[in-house]
Amino acid sequence: MVNTRSWWACGCALVMASTMLTGCARVVTGSARLADSAPVPITQLLIEPARFPPRYPAAVLDGTAVYRALHDIDGVAAGSVVTPAECAPPPVAAHQSVAAEGIDSATASSLIVTVTRPAPALRKRGEQLRRCASFTTAHSGARSDVTVTMLPEPPVDADDTLAVDQTVTPQAPGPVRRTLTFTAQIGDTRVSATWLHQGEAEVPDTASLHTLFNDAVVKVRRSA
Repeated sequence: MVNTRSWWACGCALVMASTMLTGCARVVTGSARLADSAPVPITQLLIEPARFPPRYPAAVLDGTAVYRALHDIDGVAAGSVVTPAECAPPPVAAHQSVAAEGIDSATASSLIVTVTRPAPALRKRGEQLRRCASFTTAHSGARSDVTVTMLPEPPVDADDTLAVDQTVTPQAPGPVRRTLTFTAQIGDTRVSATWLHQGEAEVPDTASLHTLFNDAVVKVRRSA
């Protein structure tokens, strides 16, 4: 390789008649910059239903079911009035989300994995939940009390994480709904795994939830 000093000293001569370059060599370092590749479709970031625990036969949800699942995770039905108002969850972007759900018919519990992109900073959602340890919702005349418990952040390879144990208790007679949700943010992509149960008290299946969440995060990390 010709170094910079010898390159300047090579004595290039341009002969007008023949346009011949002699005794010179120029070394260009670096490589051509490739155009940014297209982002991976969000559907390819969602963990496959076959990877759910066997007791939770799963399927990918369609658009309407995704919308319902996102509201179930937040504990607030679409169109509800939340008091205090600052505790209302951010608007659900169902068209920017995909989800898969597996149901354990023996316990009437389910596991739900969601992926949303683009998603706002998870830190803001965590701050809101910490301020809103309890709030009420009203929908079509039915009122419910929601309690939120923040849990230690799950240890996964992500930019930010949070864990939330949430209970929705109707003020009139009716089933209690409990969710345990782990969420991670990787760049502008958010992935969550939720254990959901409605009815009589049931011990959360934390072992299955942890495994599914870890696998879902790895899927996003490797594919995004």
